[in-house]
Amino acid sequence: MTSADESETSPELDSTVANLPTGAPSRQDATCGDSTAFSIASQQPWQTLFEAALDAMLIANNEGYYVDANPAACQLLELPRQALVGRRVADFLPPGVDFDLLWLVFLAAGQGRGEQQLRLDSGAIKTVEFSATAHVYPDHHLSCWRDITDHKRAEAECDALSRQLEHWVISSAEKLQITEAELRSQQQRTESILSSLECVVWSVDPKTLATIYVNAAAEMLYGHSPEAFLADGNLWFSCVHPEDLPLLLGDVNVLPHVGKTDREYQILRADGEIRWVRGQARLVYDDDGQPIRIDGTTVDISDLKRVEFALKDNQATQQAILEAIPDLLMRVNGDGYILNLISGGEITLYGPIAADQRQSIYQSFPKPLADQRMQYIQKALATGTRQRYEHALELNGKLHYEESRVVPLNDTEVLIIVRDITERKQAEVTQTELNQKLQLVNAELNRLATVDGLTQIANRRSFDQALDLEWQRARRQQKLLSLILCDIDYFKPYNDNYGHLAGDDCLGHVAQVLGTAVRRSGDLAARYGGEEFVLLLPDTSLEGALQVIEYIQTTLADRSLPHAYSEVSPVLTLSFGLVCHCPSVKEHSPRELVHRADLALYEAKAQGRDRYVISSTADRPAKYPGQSR
Repeated sequence: MTSADESETSPELDSTVANLPTGAPSRQDATCGDSTAFSIASQQPWQTLFEAALDAMLIANNEGYYVDANPAACQLLELPRQALVGRRVADFLPPGVDFDLLWLVFLAAGQGRGEQQLRLDSGAIKTVEFSATAHVYPDHHLSCWRDITDHKRAEAECDALSRQLEHWVISSAEKLQITEAELRSQQQRTESILSSLECVVWSVDPKTLATIYVNAAAEMLYGHSPEAFLADGNLWFSCVHPEDLPLLLGDVNVLPHVGKTDREYQILRADGEIRWVRGQARLVYDDDGQPIRIDGTTVDISDLKRVEFALKDNQATQQAILEAIPDLLMRVNGDGYILNLISGGEITLYGPIAADQRQSIYQSFPKPLADQRMQYIQKALATGTRQRYEHALELNGKLHYEESRVVPLNDTEVLIIVRDITERKQAEVTQTELNQKLQLVNAELNRLATVDGLTQIANRRSFDQALDLEWQRARRQQKLLSLILCDIDYFKPYNDNYGHLAGDDCLGHVAQVLGTAVRRSGDLAARYGGEEFVLLLPDTSLEGALQVIEYIQTTLADRSLPHAYSEVSPVLTLSFGLVCHCPSVKEHSPRELVHRADLALYEAKAQGRDRYVISSTADRPAKYPGQSR
């Protein structure tokens, strides 16, 4: 109770006090030991106002004992009027408040208002806004209280959210600065990389073909500076050899339809030198599908073209290229004779193969491998189709894997291509092992995601998934679905006095008991949060659910876990809220089921704990006979 005029109260509360009568009471005042209650029953309409007021109104005598209280006050203090009358104001103040001093100040000032915390008999703490007037009747004093507990809690949550938002804004600004710095750094790196490339990288406008960007390599290839291309958009086409200009213009026209082009053509450098280039272009679109630029690269392939032209004129060059192929190529006839060795490749041979004389594959390979080759040679010649097979062989004490392809060349000859796939096979084995390990890791991650780490039973996420599934099944099959919410009685005192480690062990014991109570495959026991647990019992009647609760109560009682700080039992007990419901086809969400179970659990606590309460069909908790142990 604060001193007079300590804080502002709401106008409605002040108005309620102002409208009450002053003067002599209608009957004798009640004291702490007097059973005659003070009343204003004879003074209409004030008695009506007093009884119907939404705010709590209490009248106290000079010693601070309540002599009357309206229904709102009884509801606020959670006491009936006969229990409230005769109690002292100080009974509801937190420890440490000097009530006697505050009461004398109030009587002297005649008025008092402000905010005050109340401690109820149940241990609950409520915050009220009050307005008090002394001597509304001789030696009697009126106070009006309004419960602002939720308002205070909302203010605290609002302040916390405000602080979080401020922190998020500051953090976002810092991250934005870091991101901008990284983008600038990345842009510098990109520009450095593009400038160091030997190929020309460029971008042009899709409509005007004006140059948007070109890197420094343009000057090396074309003999014109990047600035020249930026200043003259037609310079690109001016550099194209007249023989190839129509082809390039055709590519520009079809680019909007095909999206990208790839062309080899000739250019004329600024010094008149002709070079071959390969130009690749790609049309870039925005999020709306509109073309915004054409990106491309131009690579000098003059040397490659010279090699290409030379290959057409020189068969020896072609043979050199074949010999560069890593595979083994053999031309073999239907009798198994190697007609010629086209490429020795990088294959480790089992035995010598003469490139200049006919040699049977039985001379070059072990008989099992030679038999296998002959089988596929004959099959390829008979069907006229390519044959492929893999085989393993040991060379120099090491196991090798090879892939062989048999391609028919004509009716009597085939081309055999042998490739070493040892590394690929080893990679496949490694990949298989990695996949197996990944499956084990995924299984463990899935377990961690659905199991509560402390109690080793299902967690809230697992329960929510199971509830949605079983709700839909019960709704579809029109079967009963039972749900039990339970809470450890006076767990906070247990945790505070025995310690957090003991509290964790307590949660583990309860989880073990609940785990033994769910025996069917569809039943689920889960930790709902804190010291609260939930049991989901599909296709279970009310009687079946009650049997589960009774089993839990009995099993927990047999364990006799000490709880010296419980107000209901010397051992650990639970309170239960039970709902049993068959969802109709019009009900789509199971959240109301959880809500009803929660209300029933709340009622079980309100009735004194160590009991269960069954939710009624009217969505309000209803008592069940014999529910308390």
